[in-house]
Amino acid sequence: MDNPALPSVQRQSVGLAVRPEFSADPVEQHAPSPVDQLTSVTHRLREILYTGEEFDSVYRHVLAAPGKRVRARLVLACSGLLPGAVAAPVDDAVDLACAMEMFHESSLVHDDICDGSLLRRDAPSVPAAFGVRTAARAGFHLAGIALQVVARVLADNPVVFERVGEAPGITYADRLSDLSFGQLIETLPPSVDDAALRRHYELVAGAKTGTLFRLSCSYGGTAGGVDIERLHALMEYADQLALAFQIMDDVRDIEGGPALGKDAGGDLERRVPTWPVIEWLSSRPGAREMWLSEDTSSVTLQDDLIDSGATQVARAVAVRATEAADKALDVFPASPAHDDLRNLLQQVISR
Repeated sequence: MDNPALPSVQRQSVGLAVRPEFSADPVEQHAPSPVDQLTSVTHRLREILYTGEEFDSVYRHVLAAPGKRVRARLVLACSGLLPGAVAAPVDDAVDLACAMEMFHESSLVHDDICDGSLLRRDAPSVPAAFGVRTAARAGFHLAGIALQVVARVLADNPVVFERVGEAPGITYADRLSDLSFGQLIETLPPSVDDAALRRHYELVAGAKTGTLFRLSCSYGGTAGGVDIERLHALMEYADQLALAFQIMDDVRDIEGGPALGKDAGGDLERRVPTWPVIEWLSSRPGAREMWLSEDTSSVTLQDDLIDSGATQVARAVAVRATEAADKALDVFPASPAHDDLRNLLQQVISR
C-alpha cells in the first residue's frame, strides 16, 4: 500500500518517446540521446515533487540549481547500451533517472547538515535556507519518494526486472545504506599512514559517490536489457568513474574557482584526508607536521598543497581511473549511449 505521506508517482505523460511494451521477441527501440532526455528528467521531477504540500518550497529551491545530473545521465545511457534488447519503456527509464537524482539530492541535504555547509551550487544550502530540522525531514522525504518510484517501475516491468538482486556484485537498492556508511567512515580516518589513508579514501569514495553511480548503472542497465555479465562491467565502470569524480571534486575543493559553487577548502578546514592531501602527505617534507598542527590554517594548507604539485598528481590518478572505466565499456557495441558514457569520462576530468 502506498504511504499517504508521499505523493503519487503514477506515470503521467510528459511528451517522451516511449519504448514499446514488453513482448516475447526483441524489438527495435528508439529513444532520444541521454543528454537530450535530461530535460525530460527535469520536467518529471517537478511533476513528482510539486504536490502543493509542505516541502514544495524546499524542492523548488533544490531544483533551481540542479547540478549536472550525472546520475540521471548514467541511468539513461546504460538503458540504451543495447538498442535491440527487450527493455522497459523510455519513460520508465526516465523515472528511474529521477529516483537516482532524488537519492542524490537527499544525500546532499544530509551532507550539508553534517558538514555545516552554508553553500551548495552557488546558492544557500537547504539547511542554511530552511533550517536543519526542515532539511532533515525533507531529505528523508526525498529518499522515500525515490524508493516509491523505483518500486513502481519494477512492478510495472516484472519481466525486465525479474532477476534484480539475484547476481552477486550488482548493486541494487538493498545497498543504499552504503551512502550513510560512507558519510560515517569519512569522519573516522586512520592514522597518517600513506597506504592506510589510500585504502580509507577508496572505501569512502566507493560508498559516498560510488553507491549511487553503481545504482544508476545497475537500474539503467537492467531497464535496458543488459545481461548479468555486462552488468558487472558497468559496476567496474561506475567504481572507476566514482574514484575519478571524487578525486576531481577534491582537487576543485582545494583549487577553488568560480565553478566550485561553494567555499573552497572546506575539507581542509575539517582535516578530511582527500586524495590530493594524501599525495601531499606522502611527498612533501614537513607536511605531516603541518597537517596535524592545530595552528596550521586551512589557507596555509591550501597554498602549500597547490605549490607542492599534489593536485596535479591527483589529477593523473583520476585520469588513470577514467582509462580503466573506458576499458570496462569494451564489452558493449558502438552506440550513442556508449559514446555518451565515454564522453562523460572526459567531462569529469576536464571539469
